[in-house]
Amino acid sequence: MPYLLFIFFVLFVGVYMVVWFLLAATARKDKLHERVSWGRRPHVSILVPARNEERNITRSLESIAGLDYPKGRLEVIFVDNGSTDRTVELADRFRKALRGSLKMKMLSVPVPGKGNALKDGMRHATGEIIGVLDADTYVAPDCLSRMVPYFKDASVGAVTNYVKPAKAAGMMAALQDMEYVFSSFSKKVLSTLDSLYVVPGTLSLIRKDVIMKVGFPNDTLTEDMDMAICILKSGYKIENNMDAVAYTAIPTSLAALLKQRVRWYRGFIENMVKHSDVLFNRKYPHLGGFVLPFSSFLAVFVGVSLTAMLLLSILDSALLSARRVLNVPFADSLDLLSASLGTVNAAKLFASPYSSIVYALILASSVVAVVAAFRLQNIRLRDSILLLPVYFFVYYTMIMVFWAVSIAAELLNARKRW
Repeated sequence: MPYLLFIFFVLFVGVYMVVWFLLAATARKDKLHERVSWGRRPHVSILVPARNEERNITRSLESIAGLDYPKGRLEVIFVDNGSTDRTVELADRFRKALRGSLKMKMLSVPVPGKGNALKDGMRHATGEIIGVLDADTYVAPDCLSRMVPYFKDASVGAVTNYVKPAKAAGMMAALQDMEYVFSSFSKKVLSTLDSLYVVPGTLSLIRKDVIMKVGFPNDTLTEDMDMAICILKSGYKIENNMDAVAYTAIPTSLAALLKQRVRWYRGFIENMVKHSDVLFNRKYPHLGGFVLPFSSFLAVFVGVSLTAMLLLSILDSALLSARRVLNVPFADSLDLLSASLGTVNAAKLFASPYSSIVYALILASSVVAVVAAFRLQNIRLRDSILLLPVYFFVYYTMIMVFWAVSIAAELLNARKRW
């Protein structure tokens, strides 16, 4: 009975999350590409923290200079965070090439940590709106002008944009491109529910007076999530514009992807603990009652469980084949699997036929969600249709393994790397 209850719980949570997402997305599809106008052009300070970004810094700064926003209402604050390559040299060369056409300040903060760099940059910022642009990211010319008008609403504390991967070759890049389509779309859906819990360094804009209230946190690995939750807890909204586009560099190797995701996922865990007062708090009905505890925390639980089901089923089949070929003297391959793991019940639980059915049902519903996200954004799925099996069976499984590694690292209090 406990086994059946567990299987039913995983199935219910997995399918319910997908259904909830589809209902939320379709109910608010009229807001996906809303246009907001405002006669004002407030002064904007864009902070650009950088550490060893010689490959990307020039393009990032050039994209700021190319924004269709009054240059007299814009300033750039470059903050070096202990670079050991040519990042500072290239940034200074760019500053000199501007010849005063755009105000640009250059600072240096030797203490590692993006939060430290942002804090120092804030002390020199004069704008009423603060933008944060990572040095590995560049933006479309109309990005800023599409985002600023949201601030005509005094209840808006921050505005985020639509993030796409910068062009990169290879299967890893193609799979991440699919992932970003869904995740960027999800951020828009969450913003309509006042539950967007991240302000990434893709030119997210934040009111300066809001930052003065909550500060730039630097005690978690993901300061952008920490900052966003602090903004929401202060009573402000975080908006998102899907037509304001930013392009960010993505990992192209397995090792780089693992490093990035472990930092992200450990940071998520840290923030869940730090802001546990939000969970099931009536002040935040969507964020605390569903988004964080249910669609985030339980989503990871379900994902890791499904991955365990898949991998143990594959291992079970491999052991069965080995027993037949090598004549291993075990009555059941699960006995060998259980003996190697030392957990008979766990092995049989995750490798049972019921778990395969659950995996198939949740996988099918997830495919529907991804297809719906593409359709609602008017993105042709035909070009990526062949990648879907690889995305769900290989990439998704790999991401869940990264989650398991992150959880283990956090439990073991392993060294944190920014």
